Amino acid sequence: MILAVGSINVDYIIHSKRMPYDGETMYGKQVTIMAGGKASNQIAAAARLGAHGVLLSKYGGMDGYLEKVFNDLKWANVDTQYVEAAEGEYCGSGYIMVNETGDNRIIIIEGANGQVTPQYVEKNLPLLQKATLCMTEFMIPMNTCEYLAAQAKKYDIPIIVNPSPTRPMPDEMYKGIYLLIPNEHEAEELTGIQVETERDALECSHLFHQKGVKNVIITLGKRGAFVSDGSCSEMVPAYPVTPLDTSGAGDSFNGGVAYALSKGKTIFEAARFGNAVASQSIQRTGTMQSMPSLAEVEAIYKL
Repeated sequence: MILAVGSINVDYIIHSKRMPYDGETMYGKQVTIMAGGKASNQIAAAARLGAHGVLLSKYGGMDGYLEKVFNDLKWANVDTQYVEAAEGEYCGSGYIMVNETGDNRIIIIEGANGQVTPQYVEKNLPLLQKATLCMTEFMIPMNTCEYLAAQAKKYDIPIIVNPSPTRPMPDEMYKGIYLLIPNEHEAEELTGIQVETERDALECSHLFHQKGVKNVIITLGKRGAFVSDGSCSEMVPAYPVTPLDTSGAGDSFNGGVAYALSKGKTIFEAARFGNAVASQSIQRTGTMQSMPSLAEVEAIYKL
């Protein structure tokens, strides 16, 4: 069982020819509304591939899109029985602008995700103890992420941390992380090293390893992903596809990596599989509903 602790969002995905300039009003082409949030998307990606994916999160009790959110999670086969309502709050939300080349800009509102507290995680510790793998991200309070990492370390549960949106991480938290997956911008925020080359990515990875992180994957968009286990490193190239919408790319990659690791694959095999999952996701519109099935991924890469 893979456990994800993090956010549920209602995603508003706006498609337009290009991004507006400062102060400009322009017409878009269409808007799509679907379930999102990094943890929800990532566990949906893993569940769509066949994993038993369980979500710990909070949803807003004042939102008109709850039926849509839970229908999308059910479509992805995510186990939501432990998800709770946050009274007096709206769902978290994501406002995603996508241009005709598939590039995106995203603004998120915390909403009910702010109530995913350490106490909520503590109440569900028996579930964590049963997990073979745990995942989290930074759309929830930072002290919750710190508590979760400490508990995962205590119970020897491998934890994948996607430090997005980036926040400062205390040194103690790094020591319990099995796998850290930042993109190049998040890696720079955390280390101060601008990641433009493989050498830069290697330098970043070394800093993370020195802080106690066991494995590092730095995602580099269309270039692929840089992978390091502390002894060996490798640049894993992305699949050459034409993107329609890249807004779910990172989450689909993370979910694919988690699925592969749950099957006993190495970090390098998992990254190659994650790239295959992401390549399928970005050829579709949206976030959660862009997550591919195992058969669709295996058409181009088999574990």
